[in-house]
Amino acid sequence: MAPLLATTLGACGSVEIDRDPGNTGGSGGSGGAEPFPDTCSAPELSAVCDTDAQRCGNGVKDTCEVCSSSDGSPVQCSDVTEACDGDVSETCSSLGYAGGRVACSDVCSIDVRDCDSCLGAPHQLACARPRIDGYNVGDIAIASDEQGLAAAWLSFHDTIHFARFSTGLDLERRWDCVDAPSALRVALAPSPGGFVMAIGGGGDGPALRLLRLDRDGNELSSRTIANATYPVLAARPGAAPLLVYASTDVASAPAKIVAELLDEAGEATWQSTVADVAYGEMTAAAFADPGFVVSAGALASDGGQGAPTTVLVPIDASGTVGAAREIPGIRDVALAPAGAGRVGGVWHNGERFEVGWLDGQAAPAGTPVTIATRDAAKATQEHAIAVSNGRAIVALVEEGATQVSLFHVDADGSLAVPRYAFAREPTGLSWLEIAPAGDGAALVWTTFSEPASSRFVLGRAQR
Repeated sequence: MAPLLATTLGACGSVEIDRDPGNTGGSGGSGGAEPFPDTCSAPELSAVCDTDAQRCGNGVKDTCEVCSSSDGSPVQCSDVTEACDGDVSETCSSLGYAGGRVACSDVCSIDVRDCDSCLGAPHQLACARPRIDGYNVGDIAIASDEQGLAAAWLSFHDTIHFARFSTGLDLERRWDCVDAPSALRVALAPSPGGFVMAIGGGGDGPALRLLRLDRDGNELSSRTIANATYPVLAARPGAAPLLVYASTDVASAPAKIVAELLDEAGEATWQSTVADVAYGEMTAAAFADPGFVVSAGALASDGGQGAPTTVLVPIDASGTVGAAREIPGIRDVALAPAGAGRVGGVWHNGERFEVGWLDGQAAPAGTPVTIATRDAAKATQEHAIAVSNGRAIVALVEEGATQVSLFHVDADGSLAVPRYAFAREPTGLSWLEIAPAGDGAALVWTTFSEPASSRFVLGRAQR
């Protein structure tokens, strides 16, 4: 990866706050006063009817015959009509959004980037659609400190992006399209004076790049860890985070899971092996003041032929690794710090999602509570957890990947706030993350779509 820019790229773009996310507006138009930035490597798109002559831009919704063939199959033809050409007859509301404005793109497709997805739930504090490049996202991370939020995300075209936001979700700084060849995962956590970003590579001989950034995203220092990938950062209030990663010669293979406690310069103060053989992509970690709890996806007891199992491993403040606790049948664990000697978690057992609490030794503190049935039609179902003043706020993608639902769970396992729909994305969500923010949580999500309709959205929910 090329070094990050040493100077801030300045305050860029604008942000549109959903002050009235339940409004029913949605007339066609320009979709906003300022344009969205170009994507790093946008695909070559053409209007559906511009096969032999340019028709898009003539102000008429043309209908034309389009023929195609794939894998040697017979050519099939059908009549198609441009979605729009200038004015848009559809509204955000008719397309399934809460409101906002639609526009017609320069290839005569409908642009929904200025449609409102947040639904105005009582616990919603704000929702924002920053004008940043959210196309083709491959992974995303969010972090918070006392001054605001930051997000980092990977694009599938091997680039990384960073943006900083105020507590009110205003876009303050950003940089885009920095090379990150073969990157698989990005992690982000606050650290004194700024943030720590970790980027894990793929393929044979993967490398993990660890960067120390100031609050504006300027690179202060960096180091590379050879044969390492799938980083996780466990934030600590007022201190540098714990780094957990997979140590392996091949990113796709089971690996040794290693933990390093970072100092303020981004160097390791101690290093410990958490698991000898595990799946790096199934790792999670959280601060259990003063130690940590790490979750790893371990090989099945039959030598790896069956489904992986999950192990929970405690690490004390000096790096001493405690006894691992196996919890068979549990998958896709997400963890969040929950105060002194305590961690909150959300996971599924193949049939349902549960929220549970763990002590500093990774032992259960109470009985897990079921919050939702797992969507069996989905190979993965995005979910995340943050804990604010002892209450877990869990975000779960539901309704065929078109809805963000929130659950507020107290430490005794009771649902303090019943499940509610926070946002709706008719084109489908691709990534979802959450972080504690003030007396509540901040969320970020992206959607599946073409460049003219790809969405990067932020939300704030009160505890």
